[in-house]
Amino acid sequence: MKALTTRHWSDWIGTAAFAGLGLLLWRRAPEFGLLVLPAILQELLVVVSFLVRGRARIGAPSWDARAIAYANSFVILAFIWVASQAHPDWLRATSDPTIRLAGSVLWATGAVLSLWPLWSLRRSFSLEPEARDLVTTGPYRLARHPIYTVYLLINAGILLRHLTVPFVLVLAIWLVTLLLRIRYEEGVLSAAFPEYPEYRRRVRAFGFIG
Repeated sequence: MKALTTRHWSDWIGTAAFAGLGLLLWRRAPEFGLLVLPAILQELLVVVSFLVRGRARIGAPSWDARAIAYANSFVILAFIWVASQAHPDWLRATSDPTIRLAGSVLWATGAVLSLWPLWSLRRSFSLEPEARDLVTTGPYRLARHPIYTVYLLINAGILLRHLTVPFVLVLAIWLVTLLLRIRYEEGVLSAAFPEYPEYRRRVRAFGFIG
């Protein structure tokens, strides 16, 4: 029981960081309207996950793995912050209202769907490649990485709303780091759980591909 209740310093950093992101989204709520509400709930679920999760059975294999995980988690947020402060043209709204509407639908759908895998993961959540418990129920029956699957929807939606060359380049970087992140995570899970290779054989990474 002690291993489940003793907090590591990284748990508190994660709690503070994602609580801050939730607050930032709340402050931007008038700008984004209802689109931001599922995202706020998503950040709050992540905050709770840091507080209830247990210690990892196996941690990240290297600093490279950690760096890739954090880069993938925050590269788009960092780009949006820099662009909003110094280069608003990098985030100019797409001129076609139909494309903007399609982006809003994808964004909102992904944000709502993201609550399901986060809730299913809860005590096993981590930013770094770590193994706590192997979750194969709920959305994990449909995809090995359902959180990343909905992030694909969210980021595609944001791109349609802000279709610029700099944003396309940043999303390409995000996708490359995502694939590397998955490679590290699956290596850790395979080492911790002998049944993971069979699960990997049966279930695609993103449900429809991978």
